[in-house]
Amino acid sequence: MSARHGLAQRGEVRGAFIFALLATFALLSLVVVVVGARSYRMINATAEQAFISRTGMSYLIGKVRGTDEAGQIDIRQEADLSVLTLGQTIDGEAYHTYIYCDGTAVLEYFARADLPFSPDYGEKIFDATSLSFSLERSLLHIEIVDAGGKTHTSAVYLQAEQEGGA
Repeated sequence: MSARHGLAQRGEVRGAFIFALLATFALLSLVVVVVGARSYRMINATAEQAFISRTGMSYLIGKVRGTDEAGQIDIRQEADLSVLTLGQTIDGEAYHTYIYCDGTAVLEYFARADLPFSPDYGEKIFDATSLSFSLERSLLHIEIVDAGGKTHTSAVYLQAEQEGGA
């Protein structure tokens, strides 16, 4: 009987070892999943910041550079908003592109120059809590505060300033 007892005991130890091994594998798998989820969230947050600082800012700079002609760039206060106004002429008619932030997103509104500005018609470009512009001689400063509170700044040198003003 003692041989049987020894075999049963060895089987119990083997079973406990296999259980411990499987439990360790399951625990380590869970740790890998949790670490991966955290990494994924951090990558998403970084990608969102990169979108605003690169894509959003690049879009604004591209719009400014595309309108860089004398007398076509203006910064206005409209309806308690700082608005970048970019002018252009299409088929002999004057148009304005208004770029502004309503506190939740940067918006763009395109209309004939003779129509009054209305922030209600803007189309969302990207999320942001603040957008400000300042013009010093031929240098346009752009500052964006994203939804996470991070500030992104850039400056655009206006060639038109040399030709008689922004």
